[in-house]
Amino acid sequence: MPSSPHTLIEPGHEVEWARLEAEKRRALMPAPQMTVGELLRRGQGISAQAAGLLRAVERGGGAPRA
Repeated sequence: MPSSPHTLIEPGHEVEWARLEAEKRRALMPAPQMTVGELLRRGQGISAQAAGLLRAVERGGGAPRA
């Protein structure tokens, strides 16, 4: 039986998860000097990425979980 590929979901990846969480927090935390317009543009970009990801999942035959 072939071995399954290793994933981050398996135990033992706590350090990697912590690194990814810290990176996510840095990416999502706006700089204090950002203007409202910059924040809106950033939010629109994130929304566009999410919509693109959803379309890709749907094209691939997946369905989002409710």
